[in-house]
Amino acid sequence: MAALFCVVPTRRLLAACLLFSGGLGGCVSPMDRDAEQALREAVLNSHRAQLETVMGAPVTEVRRDESDVTAEMTDERLEELDELSGVTAYADDPLEVGPDLIGRLDGARVRMTLRQAIETAVRHNVDLRVARLGPGISTAQRVQAEAQFDAVLFGSLGYNRTATPGPRGQATAVFGAGTNVYADTVTGQVGVRKPLVSGGQVQVATSATYNEDQFSGVSSFIDHDITVSLTQPLLRGFGRDINTTQIQIARNSERVAEQTLRQNLLSLALSVEQAYWNLYTAEKQLLIQLRLLERTVEDRDRLKKREQFDVSPVRITEANSFVELRRADVIRARQVVRQASDTVKRLLGDPELPVAGESLVLATDSPPEMAVRYSPLDAVQTALKRRPEVAIALYDIKDASLRQRLADNLRLPQLDLSTGVGFNGVDTNSLGRAVDDTLEGDFINWNLGVAFEQPIGNRSAEALLEQRRLERRAAAAGYERVAQDVILDVKDAMRAVINAYELIGSTRAARRATADSLRAIEEQEDAGVALTPEFLLDQKLNTQQRLADAEVQEVRALSDYATAIAQLYQVTGTLLDRNGIEIVSED
Repeated sequence: MAALFCVVPTRRLLAACLLFSGGLGGCVSPMDRDAEQALREAVLNSHRAQLETVMGAPVTEVRRDESDVTAEMTDERLEELDELSGVTAYADDPLEVGPDLIGRLDGARVRMTLRQAIETAVRHNVDLRVARLGPGISTAQRVQAEAQFDAVLFGSLGYNRTATPGPRGQATAVFGAGTNVYADTVTGQVGVRKPLVSGGQVQVATSATYNEDQFSGVSSFIDHDITVSLTQPLLRGFGRDINTTQIQIARNSERVAEQTLRQNLLSLALSVEQAYWNLYTAEKQLLIQLRLLERTVEDRDRLKKREQFDVSPVRITEANSFVELRRADVIRARQVVRQASDTVKRLLGDPELPVAGESLVLATDSPPEMAVRYSPLDAVQTALKRRPEVAIALYDIKDASLRQRLADNLRLPQLDLSTGVGFNGVDTNSLGRAVDDTLEGDFINWNLGVAFEQPIGNRSAEALLEQRRLERRAAAAGYERVAQDVILDVKDAMRAVINAYELIGSTRAARRATADSLRAIEEQEDAGVALTPEFLLDQKLNTQQRLADAEVQEVRALSDYATAIAQLYQVTGTLLDRNGIEIVSED
C-alpha cells in the first residue's frame, strides 16, 4: 500500500518555514539587525531540532501479532465463527429502534455514506456558515484600510453679513450715518484632497468670494483663487512602508481569516467522521443487544417448558431477570442510536433533515480495516506546512514585526515640510473675468515652511518600541509553542492509529474465542446434554452476555480505528484533501 503521506523535502519545508522572513526583516534600523538575525536563527534552529529527531524514522506499516487463540483455528472454523458473531453476522438483521417521539414505529430513515455526510455538512452546517463570514469581514476591513489613501472631493458655500456701527462724535455730524459699515460676503470653494502613501497630502482647490461693502455708497467685487498645497513629513511618518502598515496588517488578517475558516473546516470534517462512526457503533450495538435478547428469551422459554419437571420457580424468576435486564439494554441502545442520529443531523444542518424532526439518519459505510503506512518525518513535515495554526502563528510574527517597524519610526522627530502656491484674480462684476484674471498669472502667492517637534527624553516612543520588541519575541515563542503542539498532536494521532489497529486484532480474537465457547455449548445441547438450570443460566446465558460484550468491543475498536485515521489526517492538515474539500473565495 502506498504511504499515507507525500514526502516533502526538508529543504522545501525549511523554506516554507521562512516565508515570514520578509515580515521579520522589514525596514529595521542597523542597530536592530543583530537582534533580527538572532530571532530568525532561533526559529529556524527550533525547526531543525524538531525535524532532526524524526529524520531517520522509516516508513512503517501498522501491524499486530496474531492471537494464539485464533492461530490454532482453521480457516473453516474462523469463517463459521464470523457467521455466528461479529459485524457481518448482523448484515441482514432488521434495526428495530422503537417508537419515535410521536409514537411512530415506521418513521423515515435516511441512509447516508460518510462522503455524503461530510459534503452535506460543508454545505449546510450552521457553525460553518458563520465561520464563512470571517473572510468577508476581514476583506471589508482591508478595503477600509486601503481607503485611507482615497482622494477626497470637498466643497463649501457660505454667506456672511456683517454690520459695523460707525464712531460717535464730530465725524458723525460731518459724514452722518454713512460711517456705519455693512458688508455682505458669499464664499464658495471646491477642491480635491489626496493623501499620499509617503505620508503627505496634496490638495488642489479653487474658491470664489463675492464681497459687497457699503461705506457712504456701495462697492462690490469678486475675488477668485486657485491654490495647490503639499504637506510632507520628512522623518516621523515618512515612507510607503510606514504608511501602509495598517494595510499590510489588514491583509494579514484577511489571510488569518482564511486559515481560520480552513481550521473550522478541518474540525467540522473530523467531527462529522467521529459522529458518523459513533452512529455506526450505536447501530451495531443495538443489533447485538437485540440478538442477545432474542437468545435469552429462547432459553428462558426452554426453562418454562420444564417448569413442571425439574426447574424451580426461583430459576424461572432468575431467567426472567436476565430477559428484563437485556431488554433494558435494548432500550438504552435504541436511545443511543437516536441520540447519535440527532448529533449527525446537528452537524449536517441540512434543512431537509431538521434536528427537530424524527427522521433517522443511519450509516451505510463500514470502518476501514486495512493497515495504513505512516512516516513520522513525512507526517511532521506535512503538519508544519499544512496546519492552519502554524500559518496563523507565522502571521502573528509578521504583524508583530510590522508594529515594531512602525514603533521604530515613531521615535524620530516630527519634521514636516509644507509648501503651496496660489493664483489670484479679481473683477468687480463678473466671475468669469475674475477666473480669466487668475489664469493670467499676474498675482501669485507661495509659501514654504518646515515645522519641528520632538518630546524631550522621548520616553513614550522608546517604551512603545520596547513593548513591540517584546511582543515580537513573544510571537516567535508562540510560533515555537504551536509547532511543538502540532508535533505532539501528530505523535498522539499516530499512536492512536497503532493502538486502534492492535485493538481490532485483540477484540476480534476475544470475540471469536467467546463465539467458539458458545458454539461448543450449543453443540453440547445438540448432542443431548442435560439442560439443567445451571447449564442454561450459569453457563450459556453468561457466555452469550460475554459474546455480546466482546462484539461491542470489536465494533468500538473498528470505529476507533476509522476515527484515528481521520484524526491523523486532521492533525496533519490534509483531511480536506482526503475528502475532496476545496476552499473557494466568494466574490
